[in-house]
Amino acid sequence: MSEPKTAAIHRLICRLDFEPAGLERLFQVVRRRGFVIERVHAAHEADQLHVDLTVSGARSAETLRAQLEKLHVVRSVQRPLDRCFVVESRSA
Repeated sequence: MSEPKTAAIHRLICRLDFEPAGLERLFQVVRRRGFVIERVHAAHEADQLHVDLTVSGARSAETLRAQLEKLHVVRSVQRPLDRCFVVESRSA
């Protein structure tokens, strides 16, 4: 029997340039870095897209933030001072 893996929940606030595939690129990096998208809220304002993203994963959220900032469509990524909740997930 394997031990349960520990996953942390992180919230990121992203500002993107509004372009057709921008949100898709953001999600792709999240998945490739080993995170699961738990919740997303996106709002379009003028030439920007504001994305409130909640992800879970066992890896560092700071690493994910740095990777997201490398995308050419991303203007900024911030981590609010919310508590980081740790949950246990069971492997199947």
